[in-house]
Amino acid sequence: MSSEVIKADQHDTSKAERAAKTLKKRGEPTPVKGLTTRPASSVSIAQSVATPHSRKGMEPVMENTYQTTPTKKFPEGNIRNIMKEVLIENLADVNYDPNTCRQLTKTISETLKNRVKELSVQRYKIICLVHIGQLGKQAMRIGSRCLWDANFDTYTTYEFKNGSLFGVATVYGVYFE
Repeated sequence: MSSEVIKADQHDTSKAERAAKTLKKRGEPTPVKGLTTRPASSVSIAQSVATPHSRKGMEPVMENTYQTTPTKKFPEGNIRNIMKEVLIENLADVNYDPNTCRQLTKTISETLKNRVKELSVQRYKIICLVHIGQLGKQAMRIGSRCLWDANFDTYTTYEFKNGSLFGVATVYGVYFE
């Protein structure tokens, strides 16, 4: 009888070993007679591996260094003088012709933009609009609407007239943050 008890103990031990091997392979517990396990809610597992990729979220947060206000104001007076010079120089002796005036608007606009850029106004976007029309008995209104910061963004305009045409130039200075 004692040999039967030893065989039963060995049989129970081999069952426990097989259960442990199965647990390692599958990763899940199998019910074994005589073994007790903890409920899943009471088991905690913590794992930490330091890799170069895991440190990306741990870098210090840097403050923005961009400039939100201009160091000097947009030079409206100087730009108005440039506009006056360019319009008088290009339109003083010109008679209205649609094809000629179409090309003149492009030329004057580019000239104004380049001359304003020579002033080296930092961090301002320059927009130039030029309108040339026939001087007759008609009325004309030119308007614009802009979404901008009234503290820093601005514009200046100049009108020119001769016997046959009118020219209106507008230069916008929009601060770029």
